[in-house]
Amino acid sequence: MAIIFLAYVALFYKFPSDRNKKIRNDVEIPEPKVVEPIRDLKKDLLEKDEMFQMMIDVASDGFWTFDVATGKVYWSNRIAKLLAAETSTLEDSFEPLKNRVIESDWNVFREQLNKALQAAGTFSCNLTLLDAAKNNVKLVISGRVQCNETGHPIRVIGSLAESAVHKSSEFENYNNVYQDALTGVYNRKYFLEKLKNDVDMAAKRPDYVFAVALLDIDSFGAINASYSIKIGDNVLRTIADRLKSVDRPDDCVARIGPDVFAIILHNIQSRDPNDDLIPLVRNIHNKVKAPIPLEGKDLYISVSMSIVINQDVDCVEDILANANASLRDMKKGINHGGIQFFSGGIREKAMKLYKLEFEIRRAIQAQEFVLMYQPIVDIRAGNKIVGFEALVRWNQSERGIISPAEFIPIAEETGLIVPMGALILRMACKQTKQWVDMGFKDIQVAVNFSAKQFSMDSMVEDVRRVLTETNLNPRNLKLEITEYTAMSEADKTIEIMRALSNMGIQISIDDFGTGYSSLSYLKRYPVHTLKMDKYFVDHVADNEEDASFARMVIGIARSLNLDLIAEGVETKEQLDFLYREGCRLIQGFYFSKPLNTEMALEYMRDHYYVPTQGTMSEKAEVVEVKA
Repeated sequence: MAIIFLAYVALFYKFPSDRNKKIRNDVEIPEPKVVEPIRDLKKDLLEKDEMFQMMIDVASDGFWTFDVATGKVYWSNRIAKLLAAETSTLEDSFEPLKNRVIESDWNVFREQLNKALQAAGTFSCNLTLLDAAKNNVKLVISGRVQCNETGHPIRVIGSLAESAVHKSSEFENYNNVYQDALTGVYNRKYFLEKLKNDVDMAAKRPDYVFAVALLDIDSFGAINASYSIKIGDNVLRTIADRLKSVDRPDDCVARIGPDVFAIILHNIQSRDPNDDLIPLVRNIHNKVKAPIPLEGKDLYISVSMSIVINQDVDCVEDILANANASLRDMKKGINHGGIQFFSGGIREKAMKLYKLEFEIRRAIQAQEFVLMYQPIVDIRAGNKIVGFEALVRWNQSERGIISPAEFIPIAEETGLIVPMGALILRMACKQTKQWVDMGFKDIQVAVNFSAKQFSMDSMVEDVRRVLTETNLNPRNLKLEITEYTAMSEADKTIEIMRALSNMGIQISIDDFGTGYSSLSYLKRYPVHTLKMDKYFVDHVADNEEDASFARMVIGIARSLNLDLIAEGVETKEQLDFLYREGCRLIQGFYFSKPLNTEMALEYMRDHYYVPTQGTMSEKAEVVEVKA
């Protein structure tokens, strides 16, 4: 009924009109002309391209195309974000992808793309990013080949998206527990659990043989320092990826240290395990140390590798201890960067070194190191003393006096030379201050600094602080470094030397002639003294070649207006030669053996040179501290 009513109203009801409004009938209104609109086809095409680009950029997946004829690749803005690129614009090739994913995934993608082009089909494969901030994000890249009317491929259209597996919370939890966040291989926790299971299995089955291989990247710190930490992280990911590409189904690859990887190698079935292991570990070693593409160049790395077979030991602790001992022994020897199987004796040697390292740490805290002083005399001033060389000794409570030849190398290797050197510097400055207060006001202390000490950024301030604590005038201090240390990182070394020299401290170059310095470099250094090594003094009286070299060093010192000290003089023939050639500062057993503090003071009272005129560098005493 309602519908019938509405229809009736619409047909017959007349709405009221405005009676005052008059309608003109004398005006003729022309019919409108139908005009075809003018279309800008180029503008329409641009608008469609812009709309298409907007749809691509707002999509959650990335879009890419590959032009077969030109080889150029187009990447959408979204792909730059997925690849963690530093810029939103990627170059028109596959290089951005190659540089940001692990090596094996890149190789798989390349193979899949080539197969798809040959078959005019589709492909899809997984990718893992080489980026620390992304925590090994898994991506999926897909593509479809487009062909022309003749069936030849002309382009590939594809997408890039995050893998659904990566988004799984279960997968994330597994990562946190058992996988290394940086490289994606197993972590130390999983490795130790797996190794414990293998050890338990071997205890039940005598025929169960496995091996543990440790791989250490040599000088990895230099990679971080020379490039960046990010580059170092990418090196670690590349090595982890290479290890995974060569490990067998039952093997286990893990990262157990900052630059150390471990592999548990299973299925060793030969009567002699080495028959299986040798070709296997060689293949792994060769694969890992292959050059790594880096910013258009190849980065060459060195990797040391040690292997322990479970038949040699029977517990997790011993396996790791032996592998580490073998690795450490190899890295110090001629096999550095090679492969070494654990053998008897290495563990005992390593344990001895570990014990010595512990004892050195304790000796530094207990201040068991003492200084012995050997006189330096001026043979052109009546053999008067002009200084001492102070030699460090270790007064060990159980063994007595220990030669520095026993403990200095391990101190250098472990870095303990830094706190030891700081202790020696303080001891020497304190002793010198006592001698100055006794009236020997021109004494100079030359403290030997190792390369590690000299390279520290805080070196200048550390020296300044010790001088302040001991109230010693900087003019009474001389620092001594080897020629090798002086020539390493020359610009930095010169800067440090100038800062020390500006404080009033003198610089001495030890073992001069054994390094590779040149006169052009030596002229740039603020050096005050050269020391001719004992090696060149030993045969100056009976070997013309050594004599010629000694004359050359004396001539260099004279031409540069530097003091020269000849070390290790033991015979009158050596002394006579040096006197004739004009070398006036002599040190060695010919005059005195090293003396303790009391005997050194007595010697100084009998032979101290009292200057009447001249500069301090010519006539001052020198007390040298040498590790």
